[in-house]
Amino acid sequence: MLDQGDFRAAADLFKTFAETYPGGPLTGDAGYLRGEALMKAGDVPGAARAWLDGFSAEPEGKRAADDLLELGKALGTLGQKTEACATLTEVPARFPGSEAAGKVAAAQASLGCP
Repeated sequence: MLDQGDFRAAADLFKTFAETYPGGPLTGDAGYLRGEALMKAGDVPGAARAWLDGFSAEPEGKRAADDLLELGKALGTLGQKTEACATLTEVPARFPGSEAAGKVAAAQASLGCP
C-alpha cells in the first residue's frame, strides 16, 4: 500500500500490525513506517504521534534513532521549534554514530536551532 501511494491504508495496516504483534521483531519497523505513511498523507500530527509511540515502545530499538529524528522534524513542521530542537539534540546524544545522528545538523539548520 505504501509503495502504491495509498498512504492512509498503509498507515492503518502498519497500526494493525503493531497492535497485533506488540514487541515483535518487526513492530518497530511498522511504527516507523506508519509515521512515514501518515506524513506522506499530510497528517503531520499523526506522523509525530506514530514516531513518538515507536520511540516510547522501543527506546533502544533499531528504529529508535530514526523515530526521534523524524519526530523532531515533524515537531518543527508543526511550529513547535523549541520542542523540535530539543528532540533533535537527543538523537546524537543517545545514538552517537548512527545514520540518524548524521542527519541532525541539517535538520537543526533548517529549523534555525541554536
